[in-house]
This record gives sequence, C-alpha cells and structure tokens, in this order.
Amino acid sequence: MRIGFHQPAFIPWGGFWARLAHVDKMILLDDTLLARGFTFVNRNRLKGPNGEIWITVPLKRKGRGRQKIRDLEIHEKPYWAKRFLATLRHYYGKSIYFESLFSEISKVVNDNNDYFLPMIESLLLLLREAFGLKTPLIKQSDLGITGQGTELLISIADYLKADEVLLSSYAVKHVDLRQFRQRGIKVFLHFFDMPQYPQFWGEFCPNLSALDLYFCLGPNGLHLLEKASRIQPWP
Repeated sequence: MRIGFHQPAFIPWGGFWARLAHVDKMILLDDTLLARGFTFVNRNRLKGPNGEIWITVPLKRKGRGRQKIRDLEIHEKPYWAKRFLATLRHYYGKSIYFESLFSEISKVVNDNNDYFLPMIESLLLLLREAFGLKTPLIKQSDLGITGQGTELLISIADYLKADEVLLSSYAVKHVDLRQFRQRGIKVFLHFFDMPQYPQFWGEFCPNLSALDLYFCLGPNGLHLLEKASRIQPWP
C-alpha cells in the first residue's frame, strides 16, 4: 500500500490532487503546528483580470500562541464567507462548471461551525468528488498518532502497514528519507509541473489553486494533473 502526507490546506494547488491520484490513502496532518509566518494552509491563489488573487482564511490568533491545525478557528467567518463567495462568482461565474460546485461550496462556508478544519476537510471532499477521485482522506488525529518530522511520518506508515510512501519532490529538503529505507519502506518522489491550460482573464498563471483548474476544465482537469506528474523511486 502506498500512502501520502499533506497538511490540511485551503483549496490546494494541483500538485496535491495529482499526488492524491497516485496513492491509496492520503493522511492529513491536522495534529501538527501551523507554521509561523507565510503558509499555504489557510491561503491560496485564484485568478482575476489583473492576474493572481490571494484568498486568505482569517484565523483567530491573538493570545493563542502556536496552534495545531485541528484547533484553529476562523475569525469573523460570516463576513469572510460572503466575500469569498462573491469573489468566486465574480471571477468564475461564467464557467459552465460553476453553479453545481458553487452551491456546495456555499453550504460548506456558510455553516455555523467556526472551526477551520471541518471547513477545509469538506472543501477537500467536494473537490475530490468533482475531479472523480476516490482516495480516502484520513486525519492524523483520528489515528491518534502524534510527533513531528520524519519520525511522525514513519510512525503513521508503520501503523497503516504501508510499504510505500509518495512524497513531494520538495520533501528531500525537509525529510530524512534514509530513515524510511532503514524501516523497509520504499520512497517515491512526485515531481509536478503544471502545463498551461485555457484560463479566464488573459495570460496563463501557473500553480493556482486547483479550484481554478476545475472551473476552467471541469472533471477533465484530472487528465491534465496526471499529465503533469512524474513519479520516480528514491534513491
């Protein structure tokens, strides 16, 4: 069995979905700390007439110190939800794929739960279904496994009896891949280079949220994600 790992993230980029298509299970690392400073956990990019648009989910942070992702709460969620939905309709409302997915997104962001993780998980499930993927998303907190770094990933792999892991090619800078080999777990690296596709509003912008890809190509966007992927064993 091959598994992958990713922190729960707001409408993530195509690389996440491409990796999801090549694993048997994806583990959402919700029991890890939110990074200090810039992070894609609560923000991503869409596109407007003048290029990329940053969309950020505001979080309650004052007086809370470092927080685990599963404990995060959204600041003034109704106000943010209204602006986010208006942005989607303004820039993507003419897409033939817009209305059905937008109605489901609206239900998710307009619910009364201010916690960040349930919203993120629901949005991930919506896009997973929209792209026609079925790979299970499993939260780290549901497994009851804690830790950090490479040892955390190995502990999860051992618990799930996975004999392979698929990691982003960027992981070589942050993860000690030798420890996987020492435990008899094969490591595969995922290289992702999104080719251009027809977008709204002028020149192509790479590596946007995959929500842009879906509104532009619909379920056929999955074929492009597969085309953009290259998997190779390490070392």
